[in-house]
Amino acid sequence: MAKLTIRDIAQLSGLSKSTVSLVLNDSPKVDPETRRRVVEVMRRHNYVPNFAATALAKGDTGLIGMIVPGLTWRLMANINYGVATVVENSKYEIVLFTSTNERDYDGVVDRILSSGLSAGLLVVTHDQQPLDRLAELHRGGLPIVLIDTLGADNELPSVGADNYAGGLAAGRHLTEFGHRRIAGILGPTDDPYVQQRLRGLRDALTAAGVRPDPALEAETGFEQRLIRERTRELMALPPGRRPTAIFAFQDSAAFTVLDELAECGLRVPEDVSVVGFDDIDAASNVRPALTTVRQPFIEMGRRAARLLLASLDPTEDATAEQHLVLPTELIVRDSTGAAPPVG
Repeated sequence: MAKLTIRDIAQLSGLSKSTVSLVLNDSPKVDPETRRRVVEVMRRHNYVPNFAATALAKGDTGLIGMIVPGLTWRLMANINYGVATVVENSKYEIVLFTSTNERDYDGVVDRILSSGLSAGLLVVTHDQQPLDRLAELHRGGLPIVLIDTLGADNELPSVGADNYAGGLAAGRHLTEFGHRRIAGILGPTDDPYVQQRLRGLRDALTAAGVRPDPALEAETGFEQRLIRERTRELMALPPGRRPTAIFAFQDSAAFTVLDELAECGLRVPEDVSVVGFDDIDAASNVRPALTTVRQPFIEMGRRAARLLLASLDPTEDATAEQHLVLPTELIVRDSTGAAPPVG
Protein backbone atom coordinates (compact mmCIF):
# COMPACT_ATOMS: atom_id res chain seq x y z
CA MET A 1 0.00 0.00 0.00
CA ALA A 2 1.31 3.44 -0.93
CA LYS A 3 2.13 5.75 1.93
CA LEU A 4 -0.71 8.14 2.75
CA THR A 5 -0.33 11.84 2.04
CA ILE A 6 -1.79 14.89 3.76
CA ARG A 7 -4.42 14.95 0.99
CA ASP A 8 -5.45 11.39 1.88
CA ILE A 9 -5.70 12.26 5.59
CA ALA A 10 -7.82 15.30 4.72
CA GLN A 11 -10.24 13.20 2.64
CA LEU A 12 -10.51 10.50 5.30
CA SER A 13 -11.21 13.02 8.04
CA GLY A 14 -13.53 15.19 5.94
CA LEU A 15 -11.34 18.25 6.36
CA SER A 16 -9.27 20.47 4.12
CA LYS A 17 -5.55 19.98 3.50
CA SER A 18 -4.84 23.29 5.17
CA THR A 19 -6.66 22.21 8.33
CA VAL A 20 -4.73 18.94 8.48
CA SER A 21 -1.53 20.91 7.97
CA LEU A 22 -2.46 23.17 10.87
CA VAL A 23 -2.97 20.09 13.07
CA LEU A 24 0.42 18.65 12.05
CA ASN A 25 2.07 21.97 12.87
CA ASP A 26 0.31 22.16 16.26
CA SER A 27 -1.43 25.41 15.41
CA PRO A 28 -3.50 26.99 18.23
CA LYS A 29 -6.12 27.86 15.59
CA VAL A 30 -7.36 24.25 15.55
CA ASP A 31 -10.10 23.32 18.00
CA PRO A 32 -9.66 20.15 20.14
CA GLU A 33 -12.38 18.15 18.38
CA THR A 34 -10.85 18.76 14.94
CA ARG A 35 -7.42 17.81 16.26
CA ARG A 36 -8.88 14.62 17.73
CA ARG A 37 -10.47 13.66 14.38
CA VAL A 38 -7.20 14.09 12.52
CA VAL A 39 -5.15 12.20 15.12
CA GLU A 40 -7.66 9.32 15.07
CA VAL A 41 -7.39 9.02 11.28
CA MET A 42 -3.60 9.12 11.53
CA ARG A 43 -3.61 6.34 14.10
CA ARG A 44 -6.07 4.19 12.21
CA HIS A 45 -4.02 4.37 9.01
CA ASN A 46 -0.58 4.48 10.64
CA TYR A 47 0.22 7.81 9.01
CA VAL A 48 3.75 9.05 9.71
CA PRO A 49 4.45 12.66 8.64
CA ASN A 50 7.91 13.18 7.20
CA PHE A 51 8.90 15.78 9.77
CA ALA A 52 12.57 15.66 8.82
CA ALA A 53 11.87 16.56 5.20
CA THR A 54 9.45 19.29 6.26
CA ALA A 55 11.98 20.84 8.61
CA LEU A 56 14.70 20.82 5.98
CA ALA A 57 12.37 22.37 3.42
CA LYS A 58 11.66 25.21 5.83
CA GLY A 59 15.32 25.66 6.61
CA ASP A 60 14.71 24.74 10.26
CA THR A 61 17.29 23.01 12.45
CA GLY A 62 14.81 20.26 13.42
CA LEU A 63 13.93 18.60 16.70
CA ILE A 64 14.47 15.10 18.08
CA GLY A 65 11.88 13.73 20.49
CA MET A 66 13.13 11.69 23.43
CA ILE A 67 10.65 9.58 25.42
CA VAL A 68 11.80 8.58 28.91
CA PRO A 69 10.02 6.61 31.68
CA GLY A 70 10.73 9.35 34.24
CA LEU A 71 13.17 12.19 34.69
CA THR A 72 13.78 11.27 38.34
CA TRP A 73 15.29 7.88 37.51
CA ARG A 74 18.86 7.79 38.76
CA LEU A 75 20.18 6.35 35.50
CA MET A 76 18.47 8.96 33.31
CA ALA A 77 21.03 11.69 34.00
CA ASN A 78 23.79 9.58 32.43
CA ILE A 79 21.70 8.51 29.43
CA ASN A 80 20.60 12.11 28.83
CA TYR A 81 24.19 13.29 29.09
CA GLY A 82 25.32 10.75 26.48
CA VAL A 83 22.55 11.79 24.09
CA ALA A 84 23.25 15.48 24.61
CA THR A 85 26.98 15.19 23.90
CA VAL A 86 26.11 14.00 20.40
CA VAL A 87 22.92 15.91 19.57
CA GLU A 88 24.23 19.27 20.77
CA ASN A 89 26.94 19.04 18.13
CA SER A 90 24.37 18.49 15.38
CA LYS A 91 21.77 20.74 13.79
CA TYR A 92 19.05 19.14 15.96
CA GLU A 93 17.74 19.90 19.43
CA ILE A 94 16.11 17.59 21.99
CA VAL A 95 12.50 17.71 23.19
CA LEU A 96 11.78 15.47 26.22
CA PHE A 97 8.53 13.56 26.73
CA THR A 98 7.68 11.24 29.63
CA SER A 99 5.71 7.98 29.59
CA THR A 100 5.28 6.32 32.97
CA ASN A 101 5.33 2.56 33.56
CA GLU A 102 1.57 2.51 34.14
CA ARG A 103 0.73 3.11 30.47
CA ASP A 104 2.02 2.24 27.02
CA TYR A 105 3.51 4.67 24.51
CA ASP A 106 0.38 5.30 22.44
CA GLY A 107 -0.75 8.49 24.15
CA VAL A 108 2.58 10.28 24.15
CA VAL A 109 3.33 9.13 20.59
CA ASP A 110 0.01 10.54 19.41
CA ARG A 111 0.86 13.88 20.99
CA ILE A 112 4.26 13.90 19.33
CA LEU A 113 2.82 13.04 15.91
CA SER A 114 0.00 15.56 16.11
CA SER A 115 2.36 18.32 17.21
CA GLY A 116 4.73 17.77 14.30
CA LEU A 117 7.64 18.54 16.60
CA SER A 118 9.97 15.61 16.08
CA ALA A 119 11.93 14.42 13.06
CA GLY A 120 12.74 11.20 14.90
CA LEU A 121 12.46 9.55 18.30
CA LEU A 122 14.83 8.22 20.94
CA VAL A 123 12.93 5.97 23.35
CA VAL A 124 14.22 4.75 26.72
CA THR A 125 12.29 1.53 27.21
CA HIS A 126 11.06 -0.02 30.43
CA ASP A 127 7.70 -1.58 31.31
CA GLN A 128 5.72 0.21 28.58
CA GLN A 129 5.43 -2.93 26.49
CA PRO A 130 4.50 -3.90 23.86
CA LEU A 131 6.37 -1.80 21.33
CA ASP A 132 4.01 -2.60 18.45
CA ARG A 133 2.94 1.00 17.92
CA LEU A 134 6.53 2.20 17.70
CA ALA A 135 7.42 -0.65 15.34
CA GLU A 136 4.52 0.25 13.03
CA LEU A 137 5.58 3.89 12.94
CA HIS A 138 9.16 2.92 12.19
CA ARG A 139 8.06 0.71 9.32
CA GLY A 140 6.01 3.68 8.08
CA GLY A 141 9.11 5.87 7.88
CA LEU A 142 9.55 7.52 11.30
CA PRO A 143 13.18 7.12 12.51
CA ILE A 144 13.16 5.53 15.99
CA VAL A 145 15.99 4.16 18.15
CA LEU A 146 15.47 2.36 21.47
CA ILE A 147 17.81 2.87 24.43
CA ASP A 148 18.31 0.30 27.23
CA THR A 149 16.08 -2.42 25.82
CA LEU A 150 16.33 -4.55 28.99
CA GLY A 151 17.22 -7.56 26.91
CA ALA A 152 13.93 -7.69 24.99
CA ASP A 153 14.01 -8.77 21.33
CA ASN A 154 12.59 -6.22 18.92
CA GLU A 155 12.82 -5.15 15.28
CA LEU A 156 13.64 -1.51 16.01
CA PRO A 157 17.18 -0.12 15.95
CA SER A 158 18.41 -0.32 19.53
CA VAL A 159 21.26 0.07 21.98
CA GLY A 160 21.43 -2.07 25.13
CA ALA A 161 23.87 -3.72 27.52
CA ASP A 162 25.13 -7.29 27.86
CA ASN A 163 23.08 -8.50 30.82
CA TYR A 164 24.25 -12.11 30.55
CA ALA A 165 27.93 -11.14 30.68
CA GLY A 166 27.23 -8.92 33.68
CA GLY A 167 25.62 -11.76 35.62
CA LEU A 168 28.46 -14.08 34.61
CA ALA A 169 31.11 -11.60 35.82
CA ALA A 170 29.33 -11.14 39.15
CA GLY A 171 29.08 -14.90 39.64
CA ARG A 172 32.73 -15.50 38.73
CA HIS A 173 33.86 -12.77 41.12
CA LEU A 174 31.97 -14.36 44.00
CA THR A 175 33.02 -17.95 43.25
CA GLU A 176 36.66 -16.83 43.01
CA PHE A 177 36.23 -15.53 46.57
CA GLY A 178 35.16 -19.03 47.59
CA HIS A 179 31.40 -18.45 47.73
CA ARG A 180 29.33 -21.50 46.89
CA ARG A 181 25.93 -20.54 48.29
CA ILE A 182 25.05 -17.46 46.26
CA ALA A 183 21.51 -16.13 46.44
CA GLY A 184 19.75 -13.98 43.87
CA ILE A 185 17.41 -11.10 44.69
CA LEU A 186 15.89 -11.18 41.24
CA GLY A 187 13.16 -8.60 40.81
CA PRO A 188 10.56 -9.46 38.12
CA THR A 189 11.70 -12.83 36.75
CA ASP A 190 9.47 -12.57 33.66
CA ASP A 191 11.64 -9.72 32.34
CA PRO A 192 14.29 -10.77 29.78
CA TYR A 193 17.09 -8.78 31.43
CA VAL A 194 16.51 -10.53 34.78
CA GLN A 195 16.51 -13.92 33.06
CA GLN A 196 19.76 -13.10 31.26
CA ARG A 197 21.51 -11.93 34.44
CA LEU A 198 20.33 -15.02 36.30
CA ARG A 199 21.54 -17.27 33.49
CA GLY A 200 24.97 -15.65 33.74
CA LEU A 201 25.05 -16.22 37.50
CA ARG A 202 23.99 -19.86 37.11
CA ASP A 203 26.63 -20.48 34.44
CA ALA A 204 29.33 -19.03 36.70
CA LEU A 205 28.25 -21.36 39.50
CA THR A 206 28.19 -24.36 37.17
CA ALA A 207 31.66 -23.53 35.86
CA ALA A 208 32.88 -23.48 39.47
CA GLY A 209 31.43 -26.95 40.06
CA VAL A 210 28.41 -25.71 42.01
CA ARG A 211 24.85 -26.77 41.22
CA PRO A 212 22.59 -23.67 41.25
CA ASP A 213 20.01 -23.89 44.03
CA PRO A 214 16.53 -22.65 43.02
CA ALA A 215 15.73 -22.20 46.73
CA LEU A 216 18.23 -19.33 46.79
CA GLU A 217 16.62 -17.54 43.82
CA ALA A 218 14.12 -15.06 45.26
CA GLU A 219 11.66 -13.24 43.02
CA THR A 220 10.77 -9.86 44.53
CA GLY A 221 9.47 -7.50 41.88
CA PHE A 222 10.47 -3.92 42.57
CA GLU A 223 8.92 -3.64 46.03
CA GLN A 224 11.30 -2.81 48.88
CA ARG A 225 9.04 -4.67 51.30
CA LEU A 226 9.44 -7.92 49.35
CA ILE A 227 13.18 -7.41 48.95
CA ARG A 228 13.47 -7.05 52.74
CA GLU A 229 11.27 -10.08 53.39
CA ARG A 230 13.15 -12.33 50.99
CA THR A 231 16.50 -11.20 52.39
CA ARG A 232 15.35 -12.05 55.95
CA GLU A 233 14.05 -15.42 54.78
CA LEU A 234 17.36 -16.25 53.11
CA MET A 235 19.32 -15.27 56.21
CA ALA A 236 17.01 -17.40 58.39
CA LEU A 237 17.98 -20.60 56.56
CA PRO A 238 20.05 -23.16 58.53
CA PRO A 239 23.81 -22.47 58.52
CA GLY A 240 24.56 -25.15 55.94
CA ARG A 241 22.06 -23.65 53.48
CA ARG A 242 22.28 -19.95 54.30
CA PRO A 243 23.83 -17.90 51.47
CA THR A 244 27.22 -16.32 52.00
CA ALA A 245 26.67 -13.92 49.10
CA ILE A 246 23.74 -12.13 47.45
CA PHE A 247 23.51 -10.92 43.85
CA ALA A 248 20.85 -8.22 43.48
CA PHE A 249 19.30 -7.49 40.09
CA GLN A 250 19.85 -3.73 40.41
CA ASP A 251 21.71 -1.33 42.71
CA SER A 252 18.60 0.06 44.38
CA ALA A 253 17.66 -3.50 45.40
CA ALA A 254 21.21 -4.06 46.65
CA PHE A 255 20.92 -0.94 48.85
CA THR A 256 17.79 -2.43 50.44
CA VAL A 257 19.61 -5.74 50.94
CA LEU A 258 22.52 -3.94 52.66
CA ASP A 259 20.12 -2.15 54.97
CA GLU A 260 18.23 -5.33 55.84
CA LEU A 261 21.45 -7.27 56.51
CA ALA A 262 22.48 -4.56 58.95
CA GLU A 263 19.06 -4.88 60.64
CA CYS A 264 19.75 -8.62 60.97
CA GLY A 265 23.08 -7.88 62.69
CA LEU A 266 25.15 -9.22 59.79
CA ARG A 267 28.37 -7.64 58.55
CA VAL A 268 29.16 -6.95 54.90
CA PRO A 269 31.38 -8.45 53.55
CA GLU A 270 32.61 -10.41 56.58
CA ASP A 271 29.38 -12.41 56.95
CA VAL A 272 27.69 -11.84 53.60
CA SER A 273 28.98 -10.36 50.33
CA VAL A 274 26.67 -8.28 48.15
CA VAL A 275 26.86 -7.44 44.42
CA GLY A 276 24.52 -5.07 42.58
CA PHE A 277 23.89 -4.21 38.95
CA ASP A 278 23.92 -0.78 37.20
CA ASP A 279 26.61 1.25 39.02
CA ILE A 280 24.43 4.27 39.59
CA ASP A 281 26.23 7.20 41.24
CA ALA A 282 25.13 6.27 44.76
CA ALA A 283 26.83 2.85 44.54
CA SER A 284 30.20 4.30 45.45
CA ASN A 285 28.78 6.37 48.32
CA VAL A 286 26.91 3.74 50.37
CA ARG A 287 28.82 2.05 53.18
CA PRO A 288 30.26 -0.38 52.46
CA ALA A 289 30.76 0.86 48.90
CA LEU A 290 28.90 -1.48 46.56
CA THR A 291 30.57 -3.94 44.23
CA THR A 292 28.40 -3.84 41.13
CA VAL A 293 28.14 -4.44 37.39
CA ARG A 294 28.44 -1.16 35.51
CA GLN A 295 26.07 -0.52 32.62
CA PRO A 296 27.50 1.99 30.12
CA PHE A 297 24.56 4.40 30.29
CA ILE A 298 26.45 7.40 28.89
CA GLU A 299 27.75 5.39 25.96
CA MET A 300 24.26 3.94 25.36
CA GLY A 301 22.97 7.48 24.96
CA ARG A 302 25.81 8.46 22.64
CA ARG A 303 25.50 5.43 20.39
CA ALA A 304 21.71 5.70 20.17
CA ALA A 305 21.93 9.39 19.24
CA ARG A 306 24.45 8.58 16.51
CA LEU A 307 22.20 5.84 15.13
CA LEU A 308 19.25 8.21 14.98
CA LEU A 309 21.21 11.06 13.41
CA ALA A 310 22.54 8.67 10.77
CA SER A 311 18.97 7.69 9.86
CA LEU A 312 17.97 11.36 9.59
CA ASP A 313 20.88 12.25 7.32
CA PRO A 314 20.63 10.62 3.85
CA THR A 315 24.36 11.14 3.30
CA GLU A 316 25.25 8.80 6.17
CA ASP A 317 26.05 5.10 5.68
CA ALA A 318 22.82 3.21 6.32
CA THR A 319 24.65 -0.14 6.72
CA ALA A 320 25.74 0.59 10.31
CA GLU A 321 24.85 -2.04 12.93
CA GLN A 322 21.25 -1.47 14.03
CA HIS A 323 21.19 -3.59 17.21
CA LEU A 324 24.07 -2.72 19.52
CA VAL A 325 24.81 -4.65 22.72
CA LEU A 326 27.48 -2.83 24.72
CA PRO A 327 29.79 -4.55 27.22
CA THR A 328 29.23 -4.32 30.96
CA GLU A 329 32.04 -4.06 33.53
CA LEU A 330 32.39 -5.42 37.05
CA ILE A 331 33.36 -2.65 39.50
CA VAL A 332 34.87 -4.16 42.64
CA ARG A 333 34.43 -2.17 45.84
CA ASP A 334 34.06 -2.99 49.55
CA SER A 335 30.86 -5.07 49.70
CA THR A 336 32.49 -8.32 48.55
CA GLY A 337 35.14 -10.45 50.19
CA ALA A 338 36.19 -13.98 50.99
CA ALA A 339 33.48 -16.45 51.93
CA PRO A 340 33.25 -17.00 55.68
CA PRO A 341 34.33 -20.38 57.08
CA VAL A 342 31.78 -23.15 56.69
CA GLY A 343 29.71 -23.28 59.86
